[in-house]
Amino acid sequence: MLDGKFEKLVWVRNNIEVKDTVSLGALPGTAEEKLAPYVGPLADHLGGMEQVNDMIFRNQIEIQHLGFIRGRDIKNSIIISSEAENLTKQHVQLLIGRVGEGSNLWIEGDYSQVDKKVFEDNSGLRRMVDRLAGDPLFQYVNLPTTERSATARLADKLD
Repeated sequence: MLDGKFEKLVWVRNNIEVKDTVSLGALPGTAEEKLAPYVGPLADHLGGMEQVNDMIFRNQIEIQHLGFIRGRDIKNSIIISSEAENLTKQHVQLLIGRVGEGSNLWIEGDYSQVDKKVFEDNSGLRRMVDRLAGDPLFQYVNLPTTERSATARLADKLD
């Protein structure tokens, strides 16, 4: 993975549903089956769920729920936390504290897509950028416009 620098990718999500949508409630099945609906964004980038499942089988990807990450020491991995607009300061601290030797933590989010008031009042994403900017161990990229597609950029015009 990435020219042998990392052993695997650890995908971490705080499974928050989109604001003002009707919840499906508790999902049946194993932990893996419960996490499956939240893996769609990763599958979109890797060529589909079949590719993701193959990479899980080959131990190249691990899907991790944020609520079960405490106590981990994740080494030689790329840790990606997606939809970080739905993380509190405590969540971000927890994630940073899991980064072991040889690992990188990539956190991505969009301030405009916060789904619960608690994440507006205690934004881990915003606090991380505000407090860690300038630290040699921290880098961030701000994409001021949507990069997905011309059609997706139409959503920005609705603000």
